[in-house]
Amino acid sequence: MSENILEIKNLSVEFCTFDGVVKAINGMSFDVPRGKTVGLVGETGAGKTTTALSVMGLVQSPPGVITEGEILFDGEDLLKAGEAKLRKYRGDKISMIFQNPMTSLNPVYTVGRQIANVIMQHQNVNKAEAEKRAGDMLEVVGIPRERTANYPHEFSGGMRQRVCIAMGLACNPSLLIADEPTTALDVTIQAQILNLMKGLKDQYDTSIIFITHALGVVAEIADYVVVAYAGSVIEKGDIKSIFTNPLHPYTRGLFGCLPDIESVESKRLQIIPGAMPDPMNLPPGCKFCKRCGEAMDICRVKEPEEIRVDREHMVKCHKYQGGGKDE
Repeated sequence: MSENILEIKNLSVEFCTFDGVVKAINGMSFDVPRGKTVGLVGETGAGKTTTALSVMGLVQSPPGVITEGEILFDGEDLLKAGEAKLRKYRGDKISMIFQNPMTSLNPVYTVGRQIANVIMQHQNVNKAEAEKRAGDMLEVVGIPRERTANYPHEFSGGMRQRVCIAMGLACNPSLLIADEPTTALDVTIQAQILNLMKGLKDQYDTSIIFITHALGVVAEIADYVVVAYAGSVIEKGDIKSIFTNPLHPYTRGLFGCLPDIESVESKRLQIIPGAMPDPMNLPPGCKFCKRCGEAMDICRVKEPEEIRVDREHMVKCHKYQGGGKDE
């Protein structure tokens, strides 16, 4: 058995629109080790959600089409599995928590019924047993089982997100994809949700892809970090390597945007100039080149290759073509 539960290899996704072809994912590659949490980080438009939808087999076609790559789950290529096989995987072996719980819950069904439906779809149990398990799952995420009879609008934002987590974990999936599950919540509820997910990961031995744009959240929950930009991975490694020795100028720029509460000097936050390139008109060479203060001539014409600086740390940047860490 492979040490990785999921391996995404050279994934590319395009969307055909009336205005042109949107290249949303461009050679995305990273692994998810068993029982670990991988933080997928990047700005809006970096391709994080599209990558997750590709794993779930939910890229709408048309207009979306996966043009290249492999998505290996337990060694099986999901891109060749077929819709019938994917339906068996979704909600059972692979689950996803979406960013907005109000739009991912059905407003006309009680939360208990929605969780029970997931259980009945994937496990050989009757309605009474499924409803009992639904109540059990709500209690696992800190909601009294009596509230199975409530509708989504009767819950607060944080409680609705807990319901979505309960639904995602109802069938004890091997892989859980959480798409910015704390973005719309205040900081105290964010901390509760993160602590809940960490506890449930240990309890159920679930592997997690945690999608976010907040490095502080990644530091709290992730074992590994994948930094995405313009649809591809530009740096990845274990949490210690990325946070103590960020190599790519974009990764360092993300850290520069964070306030340093330990600093005795009052300093302005750094910003990353410019904006992400138009996915319908990607520039040649390094996609971050026009925003990079360290760009060289080669960056404008040649795409950088993946450089492994140590066992757990990879970067795509021409600065490191000679090998070794930043000096």
